[in-house]
Amino acid sequence: MKKLLSIVVPVYNVEAYIKKCLDSLILEDTDLMKQLEVIVVNDGTPDRSAEISREYVKRYPDTFRQIDKENGGHGSAWNVGLKEATGKYVRFLDSDDWFTNLDLLLRDLADYDADIVFNPFIKEYPLEGRTKMFSTPSPKSKLSSIQTSIRETSEWGYTRTSFWTSTYKADILKPLLPLFAEKIMYDDTILFWAPLVSGRTYVSLDYPVYHYLLGRPGQTMSMIRRRKGAISYWKSFEQYELVGSRIDDSHIPEEIVGFIDVAFISYALYIFPFMMYLPYREAKINMRYLWEKYLQRHTDKTHIEKRYEKLPFALFYIIELARKKFYLRLFHNESTF
Repeated sequence: MKKLLSIVVPVYNVEAYIKKCLDSLILEDTDLMKQLEVIVVNDGTPDRSAEISREYVKRYPDTFRQIDKENGGHGSAWNVGLKEATGKYVRFLDSDDWFTNLDLLLRDLADYDADIVFNPFIKEYPLEGRTKMFSTPSPKSKLSSIQTSIRETSEWGYTRTSFWTSTYKADILKPLLPLFAEKIMYDDTILFWAPLVSGRTYVSLDYPVYHYLLGRPGQTMSMIRRRKGAISYWKSFEQYELVGSRIDDSHIPEEIVGFIDVAFISYALYIFPFMMYLPYREAKINMRYLWEKYLQRHTDKTHIEKRYEKLPFALFYIIELARKKFYLRLFHNESTF
């Protein structure tokens, strides 16, 4: 029986969270569950996560399967899972997060033939005891043209096609493999635009599916983590360009090409200040590249762009790095109260 939905779950050091994640994918309706495929990708985890997930494969062999691989990072696990997915649709679920309303989603996927299906998602802040729900584009429960929506509305932002909100037809992502950058953070940002290369229709539903856990212990705002983040931002942008270079945009509607161009410029603008956390030479080279290719003609320049434009780079680097260190110390001091 061909599966309706494949869910890709990467596993690495999530022993405390994996049961809640996988339990959320078990349905009381056995007929619905037959339409579901859960691909657990063990990314060489050193803890008991893979041992725990293997029990679900034993208990539900028609739904769960596990792929064991050497550690290659989050994006590597997603690439493997996407390649192996057999469902008409595919979703990505990080193993410290969970789903609700999966039964409703499966029923709606059977009724609509949209390239992308949107649902609201919920951010969970357990340390603060609160949640926040994020909505999706209009209209609700109506098959609509992405091209027309981009032309007529301003609802298409970064998180609209993210994995928190979206169920994708597998056929619109598989031709872009390898889609995700490997061994970095922020590999998922390519989903802000990649589904629109081949995606033409969408439907927006009104119930949440994805629960995104925030505030796990051990998070830090140190310079070391910031530098690691800057490296990941740069490599994720390189993946933007690599995937973009493989795309023939002559068959993509003008509005969608325009949106993808804006996505590139917007992401270049976003990561531009983070390059300051890199060593001097890398920062200089990367910022010059972003500036000359994407940002120089940006009309509504930010303060950091204006300073970059006016100051010699050496002076700019010293000033900006001092500012960032000051704000990191301020943030650290405030967070201790």
